[in-house]
Amino acid sequence: MAKNVTLAKRTEMNLDEKLLDAIGIQTIRSSSKPSARKDTASQDGYANKGSTKQASDIKFFIPDKSLFQPMEKPGRGDWLKEHKESGQTYKHFVSGSYRGPNPLRSTIYLLPLVFREDPVPPEVMSPLQQFASIFFGMPVTVLKPVCLRGKVADRLNGEVYQAHAGDILDKMRAHLKRDAFCVAGITLADLYPKEAWNFVFGLANMTTNCGVYSLARYLSNFGSHETTQIDLEQDSLRSILIRACKTMCHEIGHVFGLRHCIYFKCLMNGSNHLAESDSRPNFLCPVCLRKLHHACAFDIVERYQAMRKFWEDQGVPHLTEWLDRRLAGLGAA
Repeated sequence: MAKNVTLAKRTEMNLDEKLLDAIGIQTIRSSSKPSARKDTASQDGYANKGSTKQASDIKFFIPDKSLFQPMEKPGRGDWLKEHKESGQTYKHFVSGSYRGPNPLRSTIYLLPLVFREDPVPPEVMSPLQQFASIFFGMPVTVLKPVCLRGKVADRLNGEVYQAHAGDILDKMRAHLKRDAFCVAGITLADLYPKEAWNFVFGLANMTTNCGVYSLARYLSNFGSHETTQIDLEQDSLRSILIRACKTMCHEIGHVFGLRHCIYFKCLMNGSNHLAESDSRPNFLCPVCLRKLHHACAFDIVERYQAMRKFWEDQGVPHLTEWLDRRLAGLGAA
């Protein structure tokens, strides 16, 4: 009965209230007396509905409408049109089976995987390693490439070679180091999760601490041959990294226990096709940022500043401009 009452209350909320509820904060009404509240702490007219330990950080999770847009109604063929998802609020995340680093398991490993194609080259792997460390605030190590050809199920989809993502995750367990929080496989082979699906950008398993994602569909020569290769004369490193960093952090985010976001346009949104993936932001919304911050306890301003330098070095002005506006809004420009 209590659960039904909670659902009824959420149904009665307007959009802004539902988004704040998902983040775990609420507005302080003019009739309230914040100083008398013992269970929450307030800042800028907002109260923390979650742990009071994060009260001093509440400003980081107040949604600036110029930077964070609510999720729109999905169109034909979009992820949420094809997949019914109930969402995961901050409260659900912290009360569930989320994972975070600990002194014994604190390193993210990136594992280049090879099937019939070449491995992802070092000039792509190196900045991916750098960005993953910034995004999660953890040490990241790149392992030597591993060939799984003949060791997992595969198929030709039309004329394109594909490897079975679920089988890959099973094989990757053997490459978990003792100090690994997780291992993320990166490949130029196209992936599929089951026979009925056309493809998948990536797949992760929180239980086994493994994830895998493909760069194949981000390259202009995809589909012209059985396998896909990186040609930096056709596809700029900048364009590859914009897409690759997004998908990498999305799949690793699943290993922390973050589910697909249905509240804002967010890096953790599901994607059913390339145009939808490209439309997704390269940043976490306030709901998902709060979840990851709870798990990793990074300094949010320093993280944004490091991201800004990374994207400036890569020559991506629209991402550095977003970060400039975000830092200015936090009083850290």
